[in-house]
Amino acid sequence: MATLRIYDLRGDVLAVDLRDLLRLMVPRSLQANWTISSVKSSVPGHGWFEATGEGGEELERLAQQNARLSGSDLAALASNTRQLIWGEFIGSLPADADGKWVTIRAADGTFFEIETDDEMVLNKVKSNFKDVRAGESPIASWPLAPSE
Repeated sequence: MATLRIYDLRGDVLAVDLRDLLRLMVPRSLQANWTISSVKSSVPGHGWFEATGEGGEELERLAQQNARLSGSDLAALASNTRQLIWGEFIGSLPADADGKWVTIRAADGTFFEIETDDEMVLNKVKSNFKDVRAGESPIASWPLAPSE
């Protein structure tokens, strides 16, 4: 799978959020089922999920359960989330419920990582954001503790 990282800034804040990425992937993002989880730590058993706003609080609660949501439910929560700092969202399409269509990761509020083989998604990311970098490999775990 290809990995892209989005580093676009508005001032000194990341200029993209989960709701933007889900909108970019419509209609598939709405058709997909999504598993929400934390970004794993290099320390076994640890991980981080952090989001602000009303939707963000609900996403944090769901991430603790590795919950599965419909695309429309995730889009609704994302639209009520002020900022996603840490989190992982794995989307699977109905035709391949056990497969992985796309993974979206927020890493420390610094960048978003998109992992997929879907050329449409990769092309849309490249054409809609300015600072897009190819990731050598996806984040399997985060080596540092998040700043407190």
